Amino acid sequence: AQRQLRGREALLNEARADLGRALEHARLGRFSGHEIDGYILGDVIGRGGMGEVYRAEPIEGGTPVAFKVLHAFAAAEPAHVERLIRECEITSGMQSKHIVRVLGSGTASDGTPYLIMELLRGRDLGELLRETRRLSLKQTLELTEHVAEALNVARSHGVVHRDLKPQNLFRTEESGGAYWKVLDFGVSKLQGSNATLTRGSTIGTPSYMAPEQARGRDVDHRADIFALGVNVYRALTGRPAFTGPDMMATLYNVVHVQPVRPSDVVRLGTPEQERALDFVLALALAKDPARRFSSATLFAAALRDASQGRLDQRLEVDAQALIQAQPWGRDVSEPTESVPPEA
Repeated sequence: AQRQLRGREALLNEARADLGRALEHARLGRFSGHEIDGYILGDVIGRGGMGEVYRAEPIEGGTPVAFKVLHAFAAAEPAHVERLIRECEITSGMQSKHIVRVLGSGTASDGTPYLIMELLRGRDLGELLRETRRLSLKQTLELTEHVAEALNVARSHGVVHRDLKPQNLFRTEESGGAYWKVLDFGVSKLQGSNATLTRGSTIGTPSYMAPEQARGRDVDHRADIFALGVNVYRALTGRPAFTGPDMMATLYNVVHVQPVRPSDVVRLGTPEQERALDFVLALALAKDPARRFSSATLFAAALRDASQGRLDQRLEVDAQALIQAQPWGRDVSEPTESVPPEA
């Protein structure tokens, strides 16, 4: 078994190396070398299902920026264009060093819409975890606290992100230090809005959705707290909280199955630290939104306390009751309550 495991690990490392070499030779995009809005677009620095991100230099000199441009097929779909416009409108109104800055938007000569954003230097959580598999407890606390700040700013603007996943959590490295930023508010939701772009549909990334989101129900800021909890679980343990052989199986697990207890996956510290960390993650990952932390700040503060082996008694009682009702690693298979958004 050990020999098979080592063999699989070697194949995985080889595949990662092949992917890295392929990406090195795939930096040119269809807009590389083009002039748009006073900028010359250069290498592609990021690719996704809907578009590409280019490094762009101002023609008259100045600070380079990032251009997010839709793929041709996406630019032909009104819903994708509306999503890009939504990202610009929502993000430009939120000021935080933990939220990527959107500097402007426009349309290229061929009709392709684009966003101009600050150029970030660093790596996203997905890249870091592919390289190291896990983050240290100290690194995870930093991640949680920085993302919590971003989520609090979003909440103050009535915004729910709805797609917090490793690829949207970016650790930027600047001269003033390193910190985390939240990216891509393209599928975010304004609470109380009448927008129809995503009404009645399941929006987000299955493994990182809250149960109510996976059911296609209305969501509030507590869906983002759940998603942050899933990212923290992944960072601490080195494995996803929810997965499956296909999308429907993953969504079923999100709604009905509790993940494996974190301290059963990996050693997290002293017995006191492990117990407290397990409790905090149980609350963050509660199927019922009413049983989660009421704010991202409270989640981050509780995680900080747990890292030192202590926890507020009320939170400990709540976590014990939750785990007793819905034990780690079990299929709870019972409908969660429909909880109206908090004011």
